[in-house]
Amino acid sequence: MEAKLVEFGRRSLEQVLVGETGLDLVAGGVGFPETGRTPDAVWVLRSGSEEWCFLVEVKSTLWPSGVAAMAAQAKALAAETDADRCLVIVPRVTDRTAEFLRREGIDYIDLCGNIRVSVPGRILVMVRGGRESTVDDFPLPKDRIANPFAGKASRIVRALLAEPRRWWGVTELAERVEVSAGMSVKTLRTLEADLYVRRDRRRRVKVTDGESLLRRWAAVSGPAFRDASRFTSPVPDPDELAIRLAERLGEMGVGYALSRLSAARFVEPYAPASVVDVYVDREPSELEAALNLFPVERGESVRLVRPSDVGVLQFTEEREGVTVVNPVQLFVDLSNGRGREGDVAERLLENQLSGTWKGGEEA
Repeated sequence: MEAKLVEFGRRSLEQVLVGETGLDLVAGGVGFPETGRTPDAVWVLRSGSEEWCFLVEVKSTLWPSGVAAMAAQAKALAAETDADRCLVIVPRVTDRTAEFLRREGIDYIDLCGNIRVSVPGRILVMVRGGRESTVDDFPLPKDRIANPFAGKASRIVRALLAEPRRWWGVTELAERVEVSAGMSVKTLRTLEADLYVRRDRRRRVKVTDGESLLRRWAAVSGPAFRDASRFTSPVPDPDELAIRLAERLGEMGVGYALSRLSAARFVEPYAPASVVDVYVDREPSELEAALNLFPVERGESVRLVRPSDVGVLQFTEEREGVTVVNPVQLFVDLSNGRGREGDVAERLLENQLSGTWKGGEEA
């Protein structure tokens, strides 16, 4: 396995360097101690009369939680030699793992085509893989969930971000968001491996990198209202329409929450809404008559969506008598919107969310 990964990594980097880069990759060697651990390979990158030695390590798996220990070992071995840089070859380097490798100054190559090889101030070779790796390519351990941002697992993420200073018991968290204890355990182990959460002495969990977690959630989520049911209303003003819809939905006992710019008007006013976007816990077609709405194909003033997971309606907030999604959900929805919505999302993050992830009591 190690030999195959080293050969794959070497060929991948050589293919990138072919042409006008002025860089050549050659096998190299430096004087390693006869006792103790030796690297999996040593490569030399040459440019004219200059050359840089790379100490190469191979890992069958690498998660953010393992980067620091791996980096310390590789750097210690490199310090005993003339190696200039350390490089790891691994089947999959996730975006989160790549972030921690860059922090440690470790370069990488993976089987999905992701390459980063650098000499600070001199060279930087970066290639983004042609496709995302999947669980089928590199199976996760059975005690982790593949995607913590989808389905019921996203309820765990939402809860951690909605109450970021709270230490959650695993069972307590599962009961709060109405998922099984097993799903709670698997989701938290995935988040812990990616260093988004940490545990205290009582094994309770708390978010530790809220902004990165939220941005990753937004990055992997699609536009929630893209396939919404579209309607028009006799009420022309979007703000008045939002309030009337909220009142009527409440009277009908329908679970609902406003989102996107129609919700931001109550949370972080910055750009006016032209459409009222609402999550509802029933099929939109069942509500149109009672809400005095008329279906249209375009030019809508109301979009209704029944979410694939009702966790969207957890941790909602009341603003001026109107129910809106939690600010973390609002950030995700705005980030995947159009026009000025991205600007509103950043304003929401800066003014309302960033401060909630700082400080808090230690366990």
